[in-house]
Amino acid sequence: MKKAFILGLFVLGSLISYAQCVVTDYSNYRKVLKMDGDYVLLYDNYKRVYRFDGEFICDMNYKRLAKIEGEYVIRYSDYKRIARWDGEYLIDYSNYRKIARLECPGRRSALAAAVYFLF
Repeated sequence: MKKAFILGLFVLGSLISYAQCVVTDYSNYRKVLKMDGDYVLLYDNYKRVYRFDGEFICDMNYKRLAKIEGEYVIRYSDYKRIARWDGEYLIDYSNYRKIARLECPGRRSALAAAVYFLF
C-alpha cells in the first residue's frame, strides 16, 4: 500500500513538471512557448505553431526547420549552426547572447526556442 502511494506521488509529480514545460524570453522574462506532447504552443493563446517529427522540428505543414546535433541547433535548409543549447539557456551562435531560458531543459524545448527566436 505504501509503495503504491509513493509511486502515485512520483507519477503525479512527473505529470505536473511535464505540464509546466515552457520557454521564457531572456530579455524580458515573458513566457512565450509551451510544449504539449509533439506540439509547440504559443503561451498566450495555446495556438499550435510547430510540431516535432523525430529529431526534427517542423512547421504545421511538415516543413523541416531545424534539428539538434550534440549541443548545437542546426538549421535544416543550409545545415548551419544557429544556436547552442547550454543546460537551461539557449545561446545565439552568431553573437553568443542568451536568448531564451528553458524551464524544462531538454532537446525539444531548445529546438522550439531556436526556431521561435531565430527564424
